[in-house]
Amino acid sequence: MTTKTRRSSLSEVFLFRAFQRRRPHLAGHLSVLGRRVDEHLPTLIPPASERPERVNEAVGYALTSPGKRLRPVLTLAVAEMLGEPSPAVLDLACAVEMVHACSLVLDDLPSMDDAHLRRGRQTTHLRFGEDVALLAAMALLNRAYAVVAEAAQKLPLKRYTPEDLVHHLSAAIGTSGLIAGQALDLESREEDLDLERLEFIHSHKTGALFIAAGELGAMAVDARRRDLDGIGRYAKNLGLAFQISDDLLDVLATPEETGKDSHQDAHKVTFVKLLGVEGARQLAAELLDFAVESLAPLGRKAEPLRELARYVGSRGR
Repeated sequence: MTTKTRRSSLSEVFLFRAFQRRRPHLAGHLSVLGRRVDEHLPTLIPPASERPERVNEAVGYALTSPGKRLRPVLTLAVAEMLGEPSPAVLDLACAVEMVHACSLVLDDLPSMDDAHLRRGRQTTHLRFGEDVALLAAMALLNRAYAVVAEAAQKLPLKRYTPEDLVHHLSAAIGTSGLIAGQALDLESREEDLDLERLEFIHSHKTGALFIAAGELGAMAVDARRRDLDGIGRYAKNLGLAFQISDDLLDVLATPEETGKDSHQDAHKVTFVKLLGVEGARQLAAELLDFAVESLAPLGRKAEPLRELARYVGSRGR
């Protein structure tokens, strides 16, 4: 999908315009990074005309649907901030988006959230059937691993190895990462949930991939270990704040604004249910403050990441 055919929800358009008014040149650059991802994603997957046609069509449908591309933009922004990124970094960023797209396909299934709307259109399983959606999700995940392995071989790495990058991504997805959060989310009952358990769920379900996105960008330019640690702290807090903003939007926004079902979390315990709207906003703001504090040693060159934090903070308002 090209930028000419990409659609945005009304809320995304509004937020981006506000984003531009505050930091026009910076916001424009982050937008450029997002467009680079959009344009490159279709080149990394098989065309729908190749066998298995239906699965390949579903892969393209799930991967190139209109989205914020926040995770791959984070990868690219970190790499630019900490070094001279090679063209292969764009492949790494797109691999992160493949994992995210896979997680959305699975999250929307009837056995999970049973969602009907994602990014302004039918969820993948409703469009193609559950069987094809599952195969497409697995295809996306496996392609992501392959893309990271191929890209890492092209990087001039000294501190890290290609195996480090592949392991980093797989750890973010597995039973110590995204899968752990999703599993605990599915098995939790309302009476079991408190703030600590909810934080564990979403620091894994959402935060783990944010951390991988930021750290892969740092590793791709052979960043120092202390910088890698700082990016990890930033991304963890950014990801958790992003989840809280999603909880707020689920309550406060309409499907037309968000591009997905509203009140999808009505049967779950969320940060908004535990803390109320203002309490959730306050927690998100505190997490974003922690995220920005992690960038202090990087000085002014970290301003793009501070701007990403401001954008996440604006989503729940």
